[in-house]
Amino acid sequence: MQNNYDQLLEETKTKILAMVELKPENQWTLESNKDGYVIQTKTNPENGLKINRTETNADVNPEEFVNFVIDMTRKHEYDSHLQEGKLIEKVDQNTFIFYAKGKPPAILVDARDFCMVSRVYKLGEHHFMTISKSIEHPQAPLVKGIQRGEVVFQSWIVKKLPNGQTNLISIANMNPKGDIPKALINQGAQKQAEGVKKSIEYWIKNIKK
Repeated sequence: MQNNYDQLLEETKTKILAMVELKPENQWTLESNKDGYVIQTKTNPENGLKINRTETNADVNPEEFVNFVIDMTRKHEYDSHLQEGKLIEKVDQNTFIFYAKGKPPAILVDARDFCMVSRVYKLGEHHFMTISKSIEHPQAPLVKGIQRGEVVFQSWIVKKLPNGQTNLISIANMNPKGDIPKALINQGAQKQAEGVKKSIEYWIKNIKK
C-alpha cells in the first residue's frame, strides 16, 4: 500500500510542478487580481473541469503553515462548509489519510464527502509543497445519502522570499461528482480563492507566533 501511495503522490507532484508555472504553454487564464490574491484558471482536459490556481504573498512561516493547512482535522476552524474532518491513518511522519465531509451545498443537494491521501514535501530550505489526492480506504466506506466526491489533486506550494514574506500558491482540481452541471462546478474559482484567503488570515490571526 505504501508503494502505491508513493507512486500516486509522486506522479501527481510531477504533474502539478509542470503545470503550476505561469508560462504561455501552460495556458492559464487570469480570472481576477484583487486584494493581493491572483486567481488563474485552466481546463483539465481529462475531466473538462477547471483547475484553479490562487497566488498571494503573506507573513507566514512556510513549514508551520503547510502542516496546518494539510490537517483536515483543523479545517473546520476556518471553513464553515466543512462538517467533519478526521484522520484515518498516519502512514508516516509526512503522509496521512484523511476523511472529510462537507455540509450540503444547497437544499435538495446531497452532501459530499472525500477520502484522500495527503503528504508534505520539503522542496528546499523554507520551501514546501503539500499534495492531496482521492483514494479508496476500507475505513472510509461510501455512506448512503452522501455523494463521494473526488479530489483530483489539491496542492499548496509555499516558499519563503528574500524580503521575509512567503509566497503561497494553492492549485486544485475538484470533482464533486453526482448531477451537478459542469458549468456550475466551474464557477468555483472565486470560492476557492476565498477559502485560500480564509486559511491564511486565520493562521496569521490565531496561530502565528
